[in-house]
Order: sequence, then C-alpha cells, then structure tokens
Amino acid sequence: MSAITVSDDEQYDIRKGLPVLAFRLFVAFGILALLSVAILIAGKLYGRSLVHAGHTLSTQRFEVVIGNDAISVPANMIRIRDQRRPGLAKRLDLYIHWPTMSGFNDGLARAFNDIDPETNSIVFVSLTPRMTSTDMAGRFDTVYRNVMDGPVTDLGNGLKRALLAREHGYIDEFIVFSEADPETGRRFVARCQEADATAQTIVAPCDTDIQIGETLNAELRFPMRLLDDWSRMNAALPEFLAGLLKAARS
Repeated sequence: MSAITVSDDEQYDIRKGLPVLAFRLFVAFGILALLSVAILIAGKLYGRSLVHAGHTLSTQRFEVVIGNDAISVPANMIRIRDQRRPGLAKRLDLYIHWPTMSGFNDGLARAFNDIDPETNSIVFVSLTPRMTSTDMAGRFDTVYRNVMDGPVTDLGNGLKRALLAREHGYIDEFIVFSEADPETGRRFVARCQEADATAQTIVAPCDTDIQIGETLNAELRFPMRLLDDWSRMNAALPEFLAGLLKAARS
C-alpha cells in the first residue's frame, strides 16, 4: 500500500486553517468560561434566595392597627409575608432574635433559619386582641396553682417547675415560675411542652403572654434553653414590645 502523501496545495491549506482552528477554540473556551461564571453567580443568588426564603431584609416600617392599638413594626420583624402591609389586622406575627432584639438580616440569617431547639434563639410573638383580663403571670394564683400535679421542683436560677394536670387538659405540659417580686408582686410564668412528648421537634416549646397597650395581648413562644435568661427576657421583652406602640413612638 502506498504511503499517504500531502500535496503542496494541501500543506498550504492546513497551515492556513490553523489560525482559524485556534480562534474557534479560543471562542469555545471563552463561552465555557462565561457559562461557568454565570452558573457560579446563579448558584450564589439561588443559595441566597434559599437563606432569605420567607424573610425580608427590608426595614420599612408598617403601621398596623389591632383593636384600639396601632403599632409600627419593621418589615424584617414580621414573620408572615402577607402581613407585611399597613392597615387593620386581626393579628400580627413577629419574630425577634434574642438577645439583640433584631429582625431578620444577613448577619443573623443562620439564627433565623435554625430549627435546633438546643441552639435556636428566636422569640416568636403573636399580637392579638385581648381576650382575658390578666396575663399568664396574673393567672398564676387563680388558675395554674390549682392545676399543678405533683411536687414542685427547683430548677435553679430562680425558677421552679411543676407538672400540670392532664385531667384539666394539660397534656405533657409543665409550668415554670419565679418567686413574686417583693416590690411589684409580679413573677415570671411560662408553660412548656415536655421535650419528648411528641415525635416532632418543637422549636419553641415554651410560651407565656403579656398585655401591652389598651387592648393587645402578646403571646411569646421561645426555646426552652432561653429559660436560663428568663430574668432579662422578663424585663426587656415587655418594654421592647411596648416601644412598638405608635403612641409610644410619637
């Protein structure tokens, strides 16, 4: 079989084609590089959108009227997207990072997305029209003291604990409370769900309620770990929430 040979014209054509081939390769690699950059940017934006899912960075304040009270709240503190608007409302659901008392922001994104009760530090607040004449602390002697079941145990840090009776509708619940303040007579009181009572993880198994303004009740739900900081919470949160009242800001 004869060897394959290349004519002078063919050699010329190959040499002529090399710059074209190099140019095409350059363009192809350029397109791939641009696609890689685009994918990287898209990935970062998508990851950021996942972090911000349901949250907002906006600090625009909305004036919301519930009952006879008007409150002014930044958007990043309002938990439910559809509630981020001014006007009349039947309720308003907030979330607040403890202890910074902040709404959602990039620096606290991990904390706001944390669903581990052992590390979570978010206090959930539901503002609704007042339905009772006293808050949970005010109901302690008239209601909760009468439905305790079993001995009262000392939790330390100024708190005591007692189970609540199932026959009164308290399923796997216990109450924690402090001694009454000698000056004001007020005490800290909260109800908590037993950690192993359900198969589901409860991020904020403790709750209490306070009254602010003329007609508002604020239900506060928080992780059990924050009971260690109950004294500061008991002083700071009512003051902070009262500060959201429009009258208090004017």
